[in-house]
Amino acid sequence: MVKKMISQLSALAVLIVFLAACSKQSEYTNVIPSDASAVAAIDLKSLIDKAGLNDKENEAAKQKVLDALKSGMNAATFQQLEKVIKSPSESGIDVGSPFYIFTSPTFPYPTVVAKINNEDDLNSSLDIMLKEQLIQPITETEDYRFTTMNGSLIAFNNSAIMIVAVNGHTQTEEAKKAIGNLMKQTPDSSIVKSAAFQRVIKAKNDINFFVSMMATPKKYREPVSLALPPNIKLEDITLLGGLNFEKGRIVLKTENYTENDEAKALIKKQQEAFKKSNNTFTKYFPASTLMFFNAGVNGEAIYNIINENAEFRDQVSIAKAAEIKDLFSSFNGDISGGLINVTMTSMPTFAAYAEMKNGSVLEALYKNKQNLGLKKGEDIIELGKNEYVYKTKNMNVFFGVKDKFMYVTNDELLYKNIGKTEDKSIKDTPYASGMKDKNMFIAVNVEAILDLPIVKMVTGFGGKEAKTYFDLASQISYLSSSSESEVNEVALCLKDKNVNALKQIVDSAKQFAGM
Repeated sequence: MVKKMISQLSALAVLIVFLAACSKQSEYTNVIPSDASAVAAIDLKSLIDKAGLNDKENEAAKQKVLDALKSGMNAATFQQLEKVIKSPSESGIDVGSPFYIFTSPTFPYPTVVAKINNEDDLNSSLDIMLKEQLIQPITETEDYRFTTMNGSLIAFNNSAIMIVAVNGHTQTEEAKKAIGNLMKQTPDSSIVKSAAFQRVIKAKNDINFFVSMMATPKKYREPVSLALPPNIKLEDITLLGGLNFEKGRIVLKTENYTENDEAKALIKKQQEAFKKSNNTFTKYFPASTLMFFNAGVNGEAIYNIINENAEFRDQVSIAKAAEIKDLFSSFNGDISGGLINVTMTSMPTFAAYAEMKNGSVLEALYKNKQNLGLKKGEDIIELGKNEYVYKTKNMNVFFGVKDKFMYVTNDELLYKNIGKTEDKSIKDTPYASGMKDKNMFIAVNVEAILDLPIVKMVTGFGGKEAKTYFDLASQISYLSSSSESEVNEVALCLKDKNVNALKQIVDSAKQFAGM
């Protein structure tokens, strides 16, 4: 009898644990609609820790805030507020669980969703806000309770709280009706069932997100849509991403995600058009290069992608298409380019190199220059074997082929030294190691830009405000953008590589505010 009872209790315990685990997994995220076009998950606890807000050095700043708020509050209100400031979880909201921000075609209001960990604490926090006249009295409905604060709608049930940005009475009333349905959603009727959302919640970043291509502004959406084959819809492609604050770096990584097999094939084909670069030309660019571009390309593969576009095939004759194919196919390998210098007295100087099979394409270009539609004052002149200059009223652009690589520059001195190795080159820059194994890499050398005489002069004339911005920018080493296989990365790299980037930002803000 006792054994049977123990067995039944054990089975009941297992069932309870199982049900608790299932409910915990979906609970507050069920309010996010299934058609959400953009969702971001914010790890607030991680951000607080990385910002150093819990460090002892910030205790004094917290106390200053408390002292400023203390006057005019009764003892009970201040006591609750003090608890929340010192320990945000005392607000009744679980700061250890992600905060979600979403927007949706059927619920078109920017909304923040958070998990409630203690209803009593939440009610205490709302009571404080009500006493301080920050919110309106709380109203009960059949499915949830709500209040308003500065026009925003705050709605909550026993597990989720939603802060909805609405504008005016009409939007508020429409949102209140829709919230009732959202609060009743199950995992199967919400965003929880989405494969893209599952990728978001499993990623380990400070901020994870997905954005449907249909959520991007129309002016950016239309060109992408026109470039897609008719059997692939824009809504089939989703952008997945993650933002992370690291020591000395802020890193944003993104990738395209789709469940459409034809879209997958297209994405794979686009990836194959670029290959790992060998950094062949980095030795020809000075370390002081302001902006540098490097990529490994398969020119023929790029042409094949362009040729699949119906508009291209309709507008270009067969003969012209063959010429364009020959041009693209002649490039197979590394392409590098750089903005070398900027002055007040002349045009910005640049240089570019590309691995090229032969110089016949440029020779053909020169022989057919009459068909290029050159304007008055423009001309292409042959300087030597596979050496040319494109002359305009404002500048000369030198180009040609040397040792199986093509070059282009608008600086005569650079032209005369084409192929000459720099004593201190891109190989000696802080971002050189980040170029390894990348299909494409772009770097903006902030240190070099701030060191330009023109920048220093403008800063000197700009007064105290300009100097403040200069000092903030001087903490940055470089900004990079790169791609490796299906992953794209943008990184803001600071000079101090030993302290988390978010803490550096917070410390700079505190210094700026005089705290």
